[in-house]
Amino acid sequence: MAKTKTVFYCQKCGANSPKWIGKCPSCNEWNTYVEEVIQTESKENQWRNTTRKESKAAKPRLISEIALEQSPRLVLPDGELNRVLGGGIVPGSLILIGGEPGIGKSTLQGRKFYISAVKKVSSRFACALNVLVKCKVNAIS
Repeated sequence: MAKTKTVFYCQKCGANSPKWIGKCPSCNEWNTYVEEVIQTESKENQWRNTTRKESKAAKPRLISEIALEQSPRLVLPDGELNRVLGGGIVPGSLILIGGEPGIGKSTLQGRKFYISAVKKVSSRFACALNVLVKCKVNAIS
């Protein structure tokens, strides 16, 4: 069901307000606000493009009914990193590396990119350092 909403617009400058006001704060004209009724879709229908009967809702399933799919992984020479990543890097995945300053996050990133270059695999590096020069040094070192 559509909702109705009332908005007041200034006839001189087009400013709007949720309630009527005598003087427009934008153009300083008096008595220029007019009421306009706007109909909006309800939140339920806003995201749906099918009727309830046509949509296929996900149904709960038992864990035992779900098949495990083994995806190919990019195996790294570092056995410990492979173990942490569950056997290597899944293509198309995003890996967030965080921790205290100085523990080797950038070094680990650099090794991963070196391996990606050797294996000719596309990689992206996002850096959140506050100094751009450090980002560049970490990316190329």
